[in-house]
Amino acid sequence: MSEPTTRREMLGRTVRVAGLLGLGGTAAYLTQKAGRADVWQIDPTRCLDSKLGVTNVEVCQTCATTCVLPLSAVRAVNDFAKCGRCYICPGYYDIMSEVDEEGLPSQKLCPRDAIERKPIGEIDPDDPANNFYEYIIDEDLCNGCGKCVMGCKEPAGLGSICLEVRHDLCLDCNRCSIAANCPQQAYFRAPAGAAVALREKR
Repeated sequence: MSEPTTRREMLGRTVRVAGLLGLGGTAAYLTQKAGRADVWQIDPTRCLDSKLGVTNVEVCQTCATTCVLPLSAVRAVNDFAKCGRCYICPGYYDIMSEVDEEGLPSQKLCPRDAIERKPIGEIDPDDPANNFYEYIIDEDLCNGCGKCVMGCKEPAGLGSICLEVRHDLCLDCNRCSIAANCPQQAYFRAPAGAAVALREKR
């Protein structure tokens, strides 16, 4: 026959069980919270560089100049599903620059040369307007200045380029310097999956 359980042993077991339940509950809460964690996002319908109807204004470079990182966590992203693969892309070329001998603008828009223009298929030199190009943004060079976004905005472009926060780079500061300085309050915290929904709102 087993020894009767003492009061001290019973109390010890109760404390251990309560501790384990508390730890389990805390772990479950933290896991659930992490799954719905809010992160910094950019609303393209409010961002000055991508907002439709905003014309004759300077490019807003707040994302590029106020982030605490040496190279901003914001990057320009080209949505290829919306891209027209234009011969003369207003997000790639400075369309106000002089025309070169090939009939193309002589200056590129990106100050960091972060966009690559790649031909799709064979190039027909006799019919240049019917040649198509893919515009690929090198995120290692892009600093989120927004010039290509403003250039690609309708009506000049199709609005396929927008600015997005790269969460693998973002330090997730409580008081983000970009959010504090954004003139349109387009930089805000939202659930991690909201970026896709915001992009589709455009």
